[in-house]
Amino acid sequence: MKNKIILYENQRLYAESMLCLLEQNAYAKKYEIQAVTELEELEKNIVDPDSILFLNIVGFATAEVPDYIEKFLQLNRTLRVIISSLYPEPRMIKKFFDKGIKGYLGSNTSSEEFLQALKDVTAGKVYVNEDAKNALFNFICSVEDPSVKKPAAPEELTSRERDVLNLICDGLRSKEIAEKLFISTHTVESHRRNMMLKFNINSSNRLVKFAFENRLVEY
Repeated sequence: MKNKIILYENQRLYAESMLCLLEQNAYAKKYEIQAVTELEELEKNIVDPDSILFLNIVGFATAEVPDYIEKFLQLNRTLRVIISSLYPEPRMIKKFFDKGIKGYLGSNTSSEEFLQALKDVTAGKVYVNEDAKNALFNFICSVEDPSVKKPAAPEELTSRERDVLNLICDGLRSKEIAEKLFISTHTVESHRRNMMLKFNINSSNRLVKFAFENRLVEY
């Protein structure tokens, strides 16, 4: 029985393109390759021993990704996970590896690098792309990147906004936040909109990313 390579990409076109790339490079001879676009389907296909999962987390709430990694590895302890993400945020990358991933790729990944990462991970090695390596090195050595925004002043947020932001970054939905803080869902959404206006952000995912990058919440 062949080992599996599972490609998770929520856009079918990209998933099928990666599938073709692997078939062209003879991976189909050694592995059963599946392209998956639904999380429910993904969970059914990662249980085989020594499977490899390529997980594109674009479209995920960033704070939820460590929980997904943990869940997948509970379903299959031998699963090897390669994450693909647009943003090399060092603290989150470290958290991904702490949860057990074996590879990390970024927005500049080429087909050659994708194949190299897959080769290394199948050989039992760890792969980290250069942008992520540099981000982690600077973070560990406390080297400031001039392109990174300075942390936002805590006084820009009210106490209640900070409470809501922490729970948003924990992956809770508006209804769950409302129940936890004993406020209405409408009030939660109002706080969310106010924070997005303050930081000139137009989506909840970007709000989470901004909060982590500017240390407005703790991991």
